[in-house]
Amino acid sequence: MRNAVRISPCARRALSVAFPLFLMVLLAIGQVPFAQGAGPGGARELKVLDLSGSPYERGLQHGRRMRAEIGRVVVLWKQDVGKQAKTDPDTLIKNFLAATNFVPAMRKWTPDLLEEVRGIADGAGIPFDTMFAFQMVDEMWVYLDQPASNHCSSMGVVKAGTHPAYVAQNMDLEAYRDEYQVVLHIAGTPTLPEQYVFTCAGLIATNGVNNHSIAICCNTLLQLSASRDGLPVACVVRGVLAQSTPEDAVKFLKGVKHASGQNYVLGTRDQVFDFEASARQVVEFRPAADGSFVFHTNHPLANDDIKPWHVKQVASLSPEEAKGNGDSETRLAAVQARFRPPASAIDAAVIKETLRSRDSNVYPVCRSRKEGDPTFTFGATIMTLSDTPFLEVTMGPPDANKFVLLKFQQIGK
Repeated sequence: MRNAVRISPCARRALSVAFPLFLMVLLAIGQVPFAQGAGPGGARELKVLDLSGSPYERGLQHGRRMRAEIGRVVVLWKQDVGKQAKTDPDTLIKNFLAATNFVPAMRKWTPDLLEEVRGIADGAGIPFDTMFAFQMVDEMWVYLDQPASNHCSSMGVVKAGTHPAYVAQNMDLEAYRDEYQVVLHIAGTPTLPEQYVFTCAGLIATNGVNNHSIAICCNTLLQLSASRDGLPVACVVRGVLAQSTPEDAVKFLKGVKHASGQNYVLGTRDQVFDFEASARQVVEFRPAADGSFVFHTNHPLANDDIKPWHVKQVASLSPEEAKGNGDSETRLAAVQARFRPPASAIDAAVIKETLRSRDSNVYPVCRSRKEGDPTFTFGATIMTLSDTPFLEVTMGPPDANKFVLLKFQQIGK
């Protein structure tokens, strides 16, 4: 394993006495170093958290081992959303939770995750309501109605020729989340697959893969209708990864009520699917007629359950604007140019080249961390769905950071 640091319970306890006092001093003088002691462009080591036990215990381990990092990134998140809403962030969180009702959906479809979030909150010493709202990345964007808050590019290829199936993504997030990248390595149980989940410190998921060769990544589709009592995106991701068969994974994704407009690329041992999910429907998008590969960015291409503001926006476009030369459309064209039949020619090398691509200086697939730019490529992930699946992931943009290989300890049958 290269450029990865595994954080076990024993290793964390060894630092638990001296580090908190050291951190408090650094916070007080405003000189907290980057995680692993490196800023953008420097040596970067990806943290891997080994989590096991009950849902609450997993969350508690996550919260305790990443307590300092979670504390810092939650402060930055509150500052960011407060600035967007032009209001006090604690008031915003209170109003957001009063205007939404995601708990019943979580209790129905992903009850374990409520306990996991509670464990993170307790371990990190953060109020549960704040930690709960922190999970709702897309749902907060929906609440704030921020059309520009999405830049991800995702893709998938079926098993073809000599290569296995792949699911891959550039996960683009807010710049303040840099240095808080982490992979959750969730131990398998008789009822739960072993999982690798790429995410931000304190957050239950952005995307991931399990040892049964089921993988999922997602792209915001803010134009699609949303529901204030549906299942949040992070829970959909973890709910899919909790499945052991392709049939159950597809059934779960299509069966839940979705809180936010979202595109999901779902991969299984041999196949890949692309579903655009809104509050009222889930529609499959097939860029290749034979279903041999999929790709997506951040505008709906198959689902017509769109918000009224988007209907008006589309109707007001000039013929030139209607050609589609915006951010999402430009990135989609860049991926499409590389993803051409036959699928057997789209291997891991092609996928890495696509994730690193910068065909447009304005709207590239790979977004560098630049001063003043509010978003960047938080990390790139490639899930290889062979008989022995594995994850490759970068800590930051893939054109400037190496892929770290993570293998499963046990392979699901």
